[in-house]
Amino acid sequence: MGTVLIVDGSDVCRGPIIEFAIQKQFAGEGPLAGETVISRGLDTPGHQLICDLAAGRLGASMRAATFSVSHRSRALTVEDTEQADIILTADRHHRSTVVNTSAIARARTFTLKEALVLVSVLTDEVRTGRSPRPTTMTETVALLDEVRGSIPLIEPPMHTSVFHRDRALPAADPLALVDGHEDAAIHRHATDEAYQVALTLGSRLVDLTEDPMARIGTSANDWWWRQHA
Repeated sequence: MGTVLIVDGSDVCRGPIIEFAIQKQFAGEGPLAGETVISRGLDTPGHQLICDLAAGRLGASMRAATFSVSHRSRALTVEDTEQADIILTADRHHRSTVVNTSAIARARTFTLKEALVLVSVLTDEVRTGRSPRPTTMTETVALLDEVRGSIPLIEPPMHTSVFHRDRALPAADPLALVDGHEDAAIHRHATDEAYQVALTLGSRLVDLTEDPMARIGTSANDWWWRQHA
């Protein structure tokens, strides 16, 4: 299987949150269980711990605790970008930097929110038979790139609208996750948003690549469900 690469600024907040959330959704026996999910930073000296607020956002499970204590920031390399199946960035600036670092990565690079919108569109395309159902991350990314320029990208219907109406927060780029390390309220919003968007994207990627029939058993009791899947 391949690699899902997460890119943000310092790899101590949004990056590891997204990495953890997507790993959580891919875990198990689904079609994307074999994908490796990693995060990298554009402006990090490396070997930094995850920030306390981000670690707290991951929860108190053993899985979250193990991830938090073991995470160390790492700087992005050209090799990282060229080997990844898909690259998800925190904002458009990061996306541009990745593409400038490796031109061949352009078709595989999206902001996290951009990917969420495109996955939703592609899911509709698959449901109506206009696109084939992808079975691997590579196939999914190729289809996402195809639909990228065919629709106006708007903000996904996430919980972020509540925050965006708050005058205390800056006007947000609909395709970006804010950083907010310099403001406690914005920082809390940033960690919540990164986690929720990443969970949703991970779930929809799994649903998109999973054959609905694979969820249904083969016993006689499953006959009706097989007929109506």
